This record gives sequence, structure tokens and C-alpha cells, in this order.
Amino acid sequence: MQHKDLNKVLYSDILFKVWSEKKELLPIEDYLIKKYLLNKKGKVLEAGTGGGRIIFEVEKFGFTTLDAFDYVENMIKFCNEKKKKINSSINFRVADTANLIDYNDNEFDYLIYLQQVLCFMNEDLMTQSLKEAYRIGKNDSTYLFSFLNWNVKFYNPILSCLVNLFRIFRNEKTNKYKLPWLKIGNKFNWKFLNANQPQNIWFKEDRIIKTLRNSGFSIIEIESQLMPKDKVGHLHVICKKAY
Repeated sequence: MQHKDLNKVLYSDILFKVWSEKKELLPIEDYLIKKYLLNKKGKVLEAGTGGGRIIFEVEKFGFTTLDAFDYVENMIKFCNEKKKKINSSINFRVADTANLIDYNDNEFDYLIYLQQVLCFMNEDLMTQSLKEAYRIGKNDSTYLFSFLNWNVKFYNPILSCLVNLFRIFRNEKTNKYKLPWLKIGNKFNWKFLNANQPQNIWFKEDRIIKTLRNSGFSIIEIESQLMPKDKVGHLHVICKKAY
């Protein structure tokens, strides 16, 4: 998220139809959920649910106490409408990862932070978002995180240099790992070097592991130790709440 919430605007408008209509789990998601979400009586929360693609599938696995949130109101409206049609019992709310005031301390057994939800915000909100995630998880709760992997795109270092050069010319703050979207709605974003473009944060493995550990999480498994299920190369990190 930026000061104008450009990512939020995209998901509310241009990308709404695409993300609200997505269905089924990706192979890596299916693998992780089946491996780590073992207690069907456990309470599950999904952050950044979008159109509910993941959480509706988790419900099909037999979980009965599920919550999900997104900061895009249109997405939650869509989820609630779908919920009625399929007679689902999932609780959907509009909320932001950095401010989960509607959720109690130590409330959830399983917390799903997939779909790279934490990569859409400013880095100054990352610490607060992880603090909130930690707060609402029960002792020994399990977290499924995914992040944009810096090393997957060979051009990222070149793009970063170019983007930050333009930022310097505009007297803007530079950031090596915060890059503009190159594609929006399957179309190349020719304005990617302009000011006020939607941006994401990319992570190297050692950097995100350090960030998670500093936030109180213990690392259980990372993508490089998993079966090669993820064709797009996102970083998946499975954590426990250390206490």
C-alpha cells in the first residue's frame, strides 16, 4: 500500500473481475494446506482473501470455523454474496493486515498469509502487520506465508537501478526492493517509470527469514526445502508462533 492506496484501487476496479473469479488452489497451496492444517477443529484465518479462492477451498476440506478478511470492500462484498449462494459459514470482514482490531489475542490455530498479501504494502507497515499476525495466533499456531521472490526475476536488479534513478531525479525516497508493477491486467505497464505507480515489495530468502524471526516467529520450513510445486517461484515460509 502507498499513500494513495494504488494497489487497493487496482483490486477494486481493473483487477476485481480477474481476482474475484479465480478458483481452486495452486499445487503449492494445496500441498502446504494439506501438510500443515491437520486439525479440522482448528480455527483458521486467511489474510487478503480476495474473492475467497483459498478459504472456500479450505472449507471443502472439512474445516468449520473459518474467518477471512481483505481491505478491498468490493472483494468482501463478493465473498459474502458467494457465501449465501453456496451456504458457506465463513466469516468475512473488511480489515487491513496492519490493524486487526476486530480479532482477539490468541484466537487462531492456523493463519494463511498466501497470495503475497504482505508484499502490497509499504515496508513501514510490514512490522506492524507481522505484529498483528503474531498477536492473533494461539500459542504454537501455524502460519503459511508467501512472498515475491527477488531472485526469480533476473531483471530485478536492472529494473531496480533504473527505477531508483528516476526516483532520484524526482527527489523521491529510493528503495532497492520496492518495484512498480510491470503488468496490469495482462497488459504491459508502459508508465512503470512514472511517479505514483502501484508497487510491490520483493524479498530475498535470507531477508524475509530474518524479518520473520525478529517478529517472534520460528521457521519450520521454507520453499527451498519443499517439493518443487511452485512454478512461479514465490517464497513460501511456514512458521510457528514462538513463545
